[in-house]
Amino acid sequence: MTVELVKEDEAVTTVVENPVIVADTEIRPRLADSYQVVLWNDDYNEAGFVVRCLVRVFHHPAQLAVKIMFEAHNNGKAIAEVEDQSPATLHCRQLQSFGLTCTVERL
Repeated sequence: MTVELVKEDEAVTTVVENPVIVADTEIRPRLADSYQVVLWNDDYNEAGFVVRCLVRVFHHPAQLAVKIMFEAHNNGKAIAEVEDQSPATLHCRQLQSFGLTCTVERL
């Protein structure tokens, strides 16, 4: 490893023959686990109502809410949001309070 130091028009070069490599011993905080709110298709709620609920609960743009609604309708389920456990649980309960079927799954 070579380090070059410059001091007032003079170049000084230092060569380190046996550099000591120090392992990073800093303990990094573990990232919070992620959870997904899964919206399930049902035969009870109208498409427009589901879209309005997604916009209200997640503040999704209408276009994204429509996409999530159609995915649930066509595939049986759709991931409405991925977030930490606490907001995922809250959002799932909010959707359930509107009569929608949803679950929270750990990733």
